[in-house]
Amino acid sequence: QAVVSTQSTGGDLCLDSLGSGMGHQVGVWSCHGKGYNQFWKLLQSGELVNDNLCLDADGENPRKVVLYECHGLNGNQQWFLTEEGIMKHGGSGKCLSHDGRHLIILPCDNNDPRFTWKFTGISETVQTKFYELHSKQFGYKSLAKREEIKKERVESAKRLAEEEETRKEEETRKEVDNKKKAEEERGVREQAAKKEVDDKKKGEEERGV
Repeated sequence: QAVVSTQSTGGDLCLDSLGSGMGHQVGVWSCHGKGYNQFWKLLQSGELVNDNLCLDADGENPRKVVLYECHGLNGNQQWFLTEEGIMKHGGSGKCLSHDGRHLIILPCDNNDPRFTWKFTGISETVQTKFYELHSKQFGYKSLAKREEIKKERVESAKRLAEEEETRKEEETRKEVDNKKKAEEERGVREQAAKKEVDDKKKGEEERGV
């Protein structure tokens, strides 16, 4: 299958070995639909293969994306395609992109069309199954699962906020009740003190008589 960059400017561009062979830089070229340099297989193991050679990238050198003999050790030759069409590099965690001619790996940017890819000639059912296999293989959560987690986090945050609001309301209520109780007790004490003064005054008056 061809691996097509979804960048629309200038027409479709396909992942292309450029006929360069092992150890040479891989790039993109106008899609021709004839296979050969543009025929790739993305295996469940994460290897992206063209003519029995694997796409290999050095995470420290963004432009060193080459074809190399498949070694089966993952790392530089491990890729996985997300449900959004992002091709992530297992060795570095960066993503596959291009500069219009050559492949490069850079920090992932879901908003840049040069980071998104699609396979031609594969049914939606097969692609969905492939995403599921890669999700299981690499622990990558599907878009639907990430939306579910996001929803759960929002609901959890909302629940915590409501609990915090209830706690604050309860504290405010207790504070008001305690203040009211203190005022009532102060009133009782003031009333008792007043009564004591009145009784004393009355006693003095009686003695004066």
